[in-house]
Amino acid sequence: MLSEIFLLSNHTTVLAAKSYRFDCEGTSKDVFIQKLRDVKSSQLPPHFRENGTTYYYVKRNGVYFVATSQADVSPVFVIEILTRIYQTCKDFCGVVNEESVRMNSLLVFEVLDEILDYGYVQLATTEKLRPYIQSDPVIIKSTREPTSDLGSRMFGIETKVASGSASSKPLVSSSVDQEHKKNEIFVDVIERLIAVINSDGTVSRLEANGSINMKNFLSDSPEIKIGLNEDLAIKAGALKAYGDQVQLDHCSFHQKVKLDEFEKSRVLKIQPSVGELSLMTYSVSGEGALSPPFRILPFVDHTENSRDMSLTLRLKSESPVNTQAVNICVRIPVPHNTTSVSQHLDGPGQMAELRQKEDDKKIVWKIKKLPGQTEVTARFRVINQGNGKLNKQELGPMVVEFEISKYTCSGLRVRFLHIPVQDPTNTPHRWVRSMTVSDSYLVKI
Repeated sequence: MLSEIFLLSNHTTVLAAKSYRFDCEGTSKDVFIQKLRDVKSSQLPPHFRENGTTYYYVKRNGVYFVATSQADVSPVFVIEILTRIYQTCKDFCGVVNEESVRMNSLLVFEVLDEILDYGYVQLATTEKLRPYIQSDPVIIKSTREPTSDLGSRMFGIETKVASGSASSKPLVSSSVDQEHKKNEIFVDVIERLIAVINSDGTVSRLEANGSINMKNFLSDSPEIKIGLNEDLAIKAGALKAYGDQVQLDHCSFHQKVKLDEFEKSRVLKIQPSVGELSLMTYSVSGEGALSPPFRILPFVDHTENSRDMSLTLRLKSESPVNTQAVNICVRIPVPHNTTSVSQHLDGPGQMAELRQKEDDKKIVWKIKKLPGQTEVTARFRVINQGNGKLNKQELGPMVVEFEISKYTCSGLRVRFLHIPVQDPTNTPHRWVRSMTVSDSYLVKI
């Protein structure tokens, strides 16, 4: 049983709150806020006990979802409840951030009021809650910053393809909007890449964690068929051959997915309810199964008679011609006694600067977009105007951040998306997209 749930902004402002049992002290919110201020948010454990009260929280898109309890409740259970509350708010409001919670405070309070009763979970799905929510959502546009809520942005990242962002679109519309509601479904394949590349371009580590996500706006609930690569192989712990075959290490499926055709024809069947869900999660590793999307060749010129150091970076996109990497950011640590950096960038849409925080200094090189099979070059001169020489050992490793649409490193793709058409006058719209993003992409110098 839970005592209360409240939502906090990044600035520790209470956005919404609901008490269920009134057995917590009135200072419980202040205790959690003080903990956030005393400890860095990244170091605060997801649950802790203070003055006889246990606190649990998750942070999503700059908003803290916090629960308290006087009883001994499983942390995994409470975290799951908070995650479902976030997902339900997202389904009703379209996007969850500080502004949307403020603008939809009455709707959020209705969700908190209906999802639990006297601290016990009652209704934990959007479908079951829908008849009891009376407020209409106030639509807030989602942010397009690279570091914010990637999972949400995936459903509307290519606005030139799908008009309007599905990520900022509520699943439950007002009665006026119901007349203009689109009959559509979004299926996205997302891969997060982890790599360690040596200075000579050889791969030391390469793995990806992927998921196939669905967001369903269909007016009815038909059984949908999703076909994956016919040559898809699952080889846990086995050696992988080089070639075009898709070779996964592990995969798991949502409980609603039917797998009777998966072994034979690699077809997933599901009858989804309205909302967002992850159909399949998977992992893959090794050069035989993955291809690095970038090749970065660094060259360092550091002569004994000079206090300065020259660094040349050649970055080449190895993704197919019809793809494009965006929001590329290369962070290069430089020696602590660096005083300034001069630069020469060989094309438009690029910028570089030296950022420093105490002794932590790094060059940040940003590239707005890079089409597949093209390359760019940057030349930097690391300058030391003080005493002593620059230490080459303090240079690197580089951290690369990027997003590549229409591309997955493993080659996994949606072959077809079949939806039975029950009403010829209301044909469903299908949006199928794929994307690879960096999770931890390191390149040694």
